[in-house]
Parts: sequence; structure tokens; C-alpha cells
Amino acid sequence: MNPIALFRSLSPLALALLVAAPGCVATAAEPQAESLAEDAPASDGAEIESAAGELTATLSAAAFDDGAELSTADAGGDALLSPITLVGLSTPFYVPPRVGGDAEYDGHGPSVSLQVELSVFNGNELWAAVYMDALETKSNWTHAEGTAWYRLHVASRPIVDVDGPISFSHTYTDTDHAHDIFTFAPENLVNKLDYVGDTRGNEAGTKTGVRVFFNPITIVTE
Repeated sequence: MNPIALFRSLSPLALALLVAAPGCVATAAEPQAESLAEDAPASDGAEIESAAGELTATLSAAAFDDGAELSTADAGGDALLSPITLVGLSTPFYVPPRVGGDAEYDGHGPSVSLQVELSVFNGNELWAAVYMDALETKSNWTHAEGTAWYRLHVASRPIVDVDGPISFSHTYTDTDHAHDIFTFAPENLVNKLDYVGDTRGNEAGTKTGVRVFFNPITIVTE
């Protein structure tokens, strides 16, 4: 079954109840309307230090299937289909909750894993799930983990396809107290990641997190 057909009948709340771990709460936030000037894509894995400001959100944990893809519609072959390209989408800065150890990574990483995945809900809403896991590299294994759901766009007509990648994953190990910024090529779902890993004080559950900036996303509507 096409993932679009599966998800169009579900509300975000219903999906959150289906996948959320016990004791977790799923929450959504509105996307940022504008992208930053430095968002131009660069080579994969390029890391830059930044002093960007932080926004925070606290949400739940969930699992994902790597490599998921939606079918690509040929809008030129059907006059009733309309491709729309969405530019400058990003999420707020997401801080996953602390789930283990104390609140201080103390220079031991963290080792970070990130997954981003698009879904369509309620027929015309484009949503992004952002999962982040940040684990200290030695005992006492300070650990922050969680998932945030963000509504990126509400179309005026039903969304039938997303023309391009709908999932993205990234890993790295933090080695300093600065922001860790990675930029990616245009063929990826994600344009830029702005992480906070370790800091000079306590950070797990309060500062460690990520903001996701997207490359242009093309949706196809009826």
C-alpha cells in the first residue's frame, strides 16, 4: 500500500498514540516561515561551528523504517495534478528528553543519531518527524532520546505524492562545546542540521538538541 494512502486517513494524534513509547507525549509545532541566509547546501558532512540561538521543544520517542520512499507522480502526464515546491522550511530547535544517566555528558560525546521522515496526514497536511538519540560514550551513559512531530505545510487540495526523498539519517560524535553544523547537497531531504551536543554545564534534556533545515520539497496535489 502507498504510504500516502495509509496515512491520509490518520490524524497526528492517532499516529502518536500508535507509535509513542509508554509515558511519552507527542507534540507538534508550526514550522518556521523563513530560512537563514547561510542555508546554501555544501558537500555532505561538512561541519562548521556556529553561535546560532536556540529554540526548544520537548516531545516523545518513536521508531522509523530507514529508506522509506513515496512514489513519484508524473504531474506532466495528468493535467489534474499540480506540483508545488516548498522552499525555506525548517523546524524549531528540538530538545529530546533525558532518559538515562545524569544531565552532564562531561566531554564524552555524545554519540548522536538523527532520523527525519515526512508523512501526509488528514489528506492535505505535510508533517516531519524528527528523531534524535544522544548517548554518552562512557559510563554513566547520559542519554537523551525522543521524537518531535512538526506540521510543515497545509495544502489547499489533497496531497497525492511527494516528488523526492522523504527520509534522511545522520550520525556523528560531538567533540567540543560549540554548535555543530552540517550541510548537505540538494538531492537530500535535509539542507542543514544545527546541533547542540555537549556544553560547559548540564545539557541532557535541556540544551542538547537539533534544528532541521530542509531542501526544497515538491508536493503533488490533486
